Amino acid sequence: MSKHFVIIGGGLAGLSCGYELVKAGLQVTILEREPEVGGMANSFEEGDRSTAGEEGSNYWCFDYGPHRFHTREKELMGHIQEILGDNKIWAKRLSRIFMFGKFFNYPLNAKNVLKSLPPWTVLRILFDYAFVRFLDLTRLKKYRDIHFQEWVEKRFGKQLAQLFFVQYTEKAWGLPATEISADWASQRITLLNLTDTIKKTLFKPKNTPRTLVTDFIYPKLGGIGELARGYAREIKRMGGRIICGAPAIRVHRDGTTVTKIEVRKEGKTEFITGDEYISTIPVTAMAKSVRPAPPQEVLDAIQGLDYVAIVFVYLKVKKEQVSPDNWVYLPEKRLTVHRISEFKNFSPYCAPKGKTMICAEITCRVGDEIWKAGPDKLREIAIKDLATVGLLKEEEVEETFTRKIPFAYPIYDLYYSGHLKKIMDFVHTLDNLKSGGRQGLFRYNNMDQSIEMGRKIAEAEKLGRKDRDFEKVATEDELFEINKDLKDIAQEAKEAKDKTS
Repeated sequence: MSKHFVIIGGGLAGLSCGYELVKAGLQVTILEREPEVGGMANSFEEGDRSTAGEEGSNYWCFDYGPHRFHTREKELMGHIQEILGDNKIWAKRLSRIFMFGKFFNYPLNAKNVLKSLPPWTVLRILFDYAFVRFLDLTRLKKYRDIHFQEWVEKRFGKQLAQLFFVQYTEKAWGLPATEISADWASQRITLLNLTDTIKKTLFKPKNTPRTLVTDFIYPKLGGIGELARGYAREIKRMGGRIICGAPAIRVHRDGTTVTKIEVRKEGKTEFITGDEYISTIPVTAMAKSVRPAPPQEVLDAIQGLDYVAIVFVYLKVKKEQVSPDNWVYLPEKRLTVHRISEFKNFSPYCAPKGKTMICAEITCRVGDEIWKAGPDKLREIAIKDLATVGLLKEEEVEETFTRKIPFAYPIYDLYYSGHLKKIMDFVHTLDNLKSGGRQGLFRYNNMDQSIEMGRKIAEAEKLGRKDRDFEKVATEDELFEINKDLKDIAQEAKEAKDKTS
């Protein structure tokens, strides 16, 4: 009999891994705590799908906020197209920042920024940028890139950094920018500095960075969750097993060998045994559930890591379109909502004709006022914010409902890397368990990277390798969106420092 692989977590990393293992003829069981697979890449449908796009249709589909699939890897794109089959369309990304009553393109476009801001603000931006360049080049101030605020101010100047990066990040994370690791900036901000912004405005980059990619693939019907459903259908067709509504509550081990997973299904406890185990659930939750328990320093490290939670407020609106954007950032702290998305701009079949749906996201912490707020209060907040910025009127909203995710964004505070290392060092001692994917590595990566991780885990397992090359996904410079220019700048700075010392 072939090896039995038990995969904890039915998100895209777990599903893509399971798909490749089953395809190779191996025995696979996937455990998912929710009623459906997909994790944060799940979607929901209402109405009759067969009538989508027709007059009088009652069909809606919606995601947990905005999701788009794009990759520079041709093989991976071909793989995804096979999973989706004919149920796919190509769309173009438009995302903007709404501030001062105006829209600003994101990623930043120098022409758009300079044209839309008041003249005195433009002058302040240029002065601040020139001043920070002077301080940096003359070494009158040493920038160490320790926290987010220092990272962005060094590259964009104080004014531009505050307007377009700092205030949104602080609002979304609920932390001062000085308490957020610079790792977050280096991973999520493509542009090197204001000069680079101007260059990319005037000249199209030869190698388009990830966040500048405009074309993306999206399911025609069913939302982004069709990716997960496609994997699930194929896994089951090939003989794999997927158990939903079965949260893993304990990972049992004998020394360094995992022996079984304890799950709760319909109020009853069950044990699932296998030969190899792959976890894609939050690494903090998985490590905490190990029995016998990890050393105290690992348990302390688990307490040191946290996540941003998100409350999603969905608004069915009686108009064809609220904006042409896939999503819009709302950085101003006078507003509670930090981002909205409109699914009809991903696929025109996501809502009936003459109507659209807006998803308003509010970040929070599990147990705080927003997390505990009822549907009526959340509706009031969302409608008020969107009416304040002029995107809709209260009378245009015909229905609202909410959903919540507790583990949305890993929090990269100044100490996260030390805590994470202790946890991963312990996980690495478990010789027949791998922890991967976005949640399993406490890493804010994209869908294509989660899928790539899952497939790499499967590749190693099929070949009987014990390496963890999959952990390198989304850590290489091109995946972290730091291109070769940044390497060159860093090397030049090092050489200049060596000459002066």
